[in-house]
Amino acid sequence: MSSAQINEPPSESKAALILRFMAATGIQARINSGSFLESYALGGSPLLTAAKATIGETFAALRAAYEPHRLAWQEEYESHINWEFTEAELEEIVLFLEGSTGVRFLEARWRMDAYISTNTEHLVEQIITAAAAALTT
Repeated sequence: MSSAQINEPPSESKAALILRFMAATGIQARINSGSFLESYALGGSPLLTAAKATIGETFAALRAAYEPHRLAWQEEYESHINWEFTEAELEEIVLFLEGSTGVRFLEARWRMDAYISTNTEHLVEQIITAAAAALTT
């Protein structure tokens, strides 16, 4: 299956479904917490090694450095979900129905993560640099 490739802005009802989808799948929680950055705070990571701080201190610094960029992830996901799914598909997914839409969701989730990782790679570098600076000053 391919994506719906919708380039128009979402309707108000579709925008609401996108937010519900993000909450239901855990995407919104990861955006809110910045938890996808945890691997940069783990033992052996360049940030942790350079900062000579605890994992907790390193993750706190990453979160603080991430916060000014959080909206970029929010916008990337909302835009990609709008592009990926029709409003009818989102209605089915949000209601946790089984079937072909559920399979499509799993395929699209991988693509979303890959695209957002690529599109925000430069921001992750900035976050790590800012967190390292905060820990070494």
